[in-house]
Amino acid sequence: MKKALKKGIACTLGAAMIFSLTACGGSSGNGSEKGDGSKGENIEIRLTSRWGGEETLSKYFNQKIEEFNELDNGITIVADNVTDEQQYFDKLSSQFGAGTQPNVFINYGGTSIKDYIDGGVLLDLEPYFEEDPEWRDSFLPLFDNWQDGEATYGVPVMLYQILLYYNTDILSANGIEEPKTIEELEAACDKLVAAGITPFQLGESSNFRAGHLLNNLCYKAYGGDIADKLASREINYDSEEMLEMYVKIQKWNEKGYFGSNPLSVDNNGEKAAFLSGESAFRYDGAWFVGEITGTEVDGKVDVTAFPYFAEKEEYKACVQGGSGQGFSITDSGDEAVNDAAVEVVKYLTSKDYYAGLEKASNGGIYPVKFESDPETEIDDMTVKIKGIVDEAEEFHGDMQEIDPETHMLNTVRTALQGLFLDGTPESCGEEIVSQEEVK
Repeated sequence: MKKALKKGIACTLGAAMIFSLTACGGSSGNGSEKGDGSKGENIEIRLTSRWGGEETLSKYFNQKIEEFNELDNGITIVADNVTDEQQYFDKLSSQFGAGTQPNVFINYGGTSIKDYIDGGVLLDLEPYFEEDPEWRDSFLPLFDNWQDGEATYGVPVMLYQILLYYNTDILSANGIEEPKTIEELEAACDKLVAAGITPFQLGESSNFRAGHLLNNLCYKAYGGDIADKLASREINYDSEEMLEMYVKIQKWNEKGYFGSNPLSVDNNGEKAAFLSGESAFRYDGAWFVGEITGTEVDGKVDVTAFPYFAEKEEYKACVQGGSGQGFSITDSGDEAVNDAAVEVVKYLTSKDYYAGLEKASNGGIYPVKFESDPETEIDDMTVKIKGIVDEAEEFHGDMQEIDPETHMLNTVRTALQGLFLDGTPESCGEEIVSQEEVK
């Protein structure tokens, strides 16, 4: 079966902003403050990412930036890391609107960069691939999210699949086995709630958490083409199919599966609860393995595929995952600055970079083909994750990635938060549909 490998996030831009993007593509806000690259002076490359935390990935990423800056090669990376997802994309959108966009930035491809592509401010990497085919060929075939016609506007930096992590001590103490189906997961959560234990401490203050849950439930209930049907409005967000999923999410919240007040906890708080042993489950990507090491639950966590509906086993191998995040480069209008930005991206997507990240993380799954460092110790959980990923047949990102309206990801995520307040499944669907321009 053909694997679909796409992910997107909304960055809504009005007509005025698109004009600003086109007009400001070569502005002084998108280049070096130390000198004009064409004059051979040191070039500053402004790089924006979400990797500013204390987890292994962020620490390694920023360490490599420091190492790059010590090369004395005439290029200096100036990093700006905004860890919160919504804050990051809001800031990025504002920068593009003002013409102060960074030279290199992390994004999810798809609809998240559509307006930037249409505005003509992103750099096509195809000429650089032609000059350095070894760099292009080092990647797995994951470019779909960043391609538009014959052009390629980014490279993948992550490979992911949403998995279910669980605390083995908590489950064992309560006579619960690894849940394989949604029904088994619900039974486990009911048992934990009855015992006074929080199944998931959902961090819905970071609104992508319920968004990811909706993705996974829909893929397991309806298969991967649910995203296409939502995009074409063949099935809309107020349909019976979607209402069934909203009902389930709200019911799980009312039964206490997500903690006492999910809207008061963000994603970092959710992680902290799981890593301190206060909650039993967390759904997250393969990268989460690196965050478990050295915590209170180190050695007490196992992982499985996100559960499937017992009566929909045909969708068992349909998962949320794929290419994840990628680097795109803005076209500064200065060839030397553009070339410097490409050198930065090459460094941060090199085989050596990922071999080092694998070693630092004791494993992981990555978008680049490389030989592991002989000293790398791959933990058992990573070995299991690789087996889980191998069993997946369809990878899909957020369902809104292919929607004709770029605002839909944030629109859906915001509406889902109402399910944790006084909203109803019907009002959730109505709120989403009311903001659609394409009916």
